[in-house]
Amino acid sequence: MGTIRRRLALVSLLVGLAAAPVAAQDVAAVDRTLDGLAFKGGIGFEPTQFVVGAQYAGGKLLDIFRVIPNAHLGFGDYSSLDGGVDFLARFTSGQGELGFYAGAGPSFGVAWDSGESDTFFAASLVGGVVLPVHKTWGTSLEFRWMVGDDVAPEFRLLAVINP
Repeated sequence: MGTIRRRLALVSLLVGLAAAPVAAQDVAAVDRTLDGLAFKGGIGFEPTQFVVGAQYAGGKLLDIFRVIPNAHLGFGDYSSLDGGVDFLARFTSGQGELGFYAGAGPSFGVAWDSGESDTFFAASLVGGVVLPVHKTWGTSLEFRWMVGDDVAPEFRLLAVINP
């Protein structure tokens, strides 16, 4: 039951942040949210972790689709290092002030605790909302689920910053 409450709290947080005034971020920052090098930080659930990571988006197709290699390092209940490639579709509002993205891709990695380690291969399901937090930086809130392997971290909530 605690997991359901935590996830409902996270969804409530997303809705509250998405309702923030969009004037704080200009259109150019929204347009480049999924372009170039970006840094990530956040929390993971099942296992409970603090997560840091990075991603790089070098190009786009039809101004909507992105191919984004990424890596994450998590510390907490157990440690994990994973990497993968996300295939994402990104959409902006009519004025280009607010954006959303979603997609999936393969993830692979290793998890370790007390000297024991185990590898994993899973599918990552990704969804995000571009939030107007900084005037010139691209910023977003990303939801990441890994499915298909019991060792892989199950759910992560990450802030993505593209300076």
